[in-house]
Amino acid sequence: MKKTILAPELADLPGSDYETTASSLAVITHHDDHRAVNVSGLAYPGVETITAQTRAILEFLEKLLKTELDGSLDDVTVTRFFVVESKLTTETRTRIHECRHEFFSSTHRPASTMVGVSALADERMHVELEAEAVIPDSGWETNVVSLSAGADGEN
Repeated sequence: MKKTILAPELADLPGSDYETTASSLAVITHHDDHRAVNVSGLAYPGVETITAQTRAILEFLEKLLKTELDGSLDDVTVTRFFVVESKLTTETRTRIHECRHEFFSSTHRPASTMVGVSALADERMHVELEAEAVIPDSGWETNVVSLSAGADGEN
């Protein structure tokens, strides 16, 4: 099986005692009919609000998938949002979900987790996103299934 390491230099820590972080922006594994992509935590501390940071992160992810991997946000299967606990309010969750709706179509919404954390690597960072994607060689055939009555634990 083939594995591609994407942009390990972007994970370097200037001024660190280590030459590199021993990680990369993304790792792509190549399969017979698709490529699986694991994207390291993305953050954008250059803007103030969680909404602006989330939007910038999703724009970067979209560009990365399109320009480097010939994919799209439709290929994202899992997202993990890490949000600084002091910023994680009902309003913040709402803003992050609004951004998600801007970027992910209703037929290709990824599974997602949002976790409150005490801090991120840079104090200007309020949110960080990890993502997984599967880029099929021949496109998607997607079915959207709603839970049947009682499947949510309610009788």
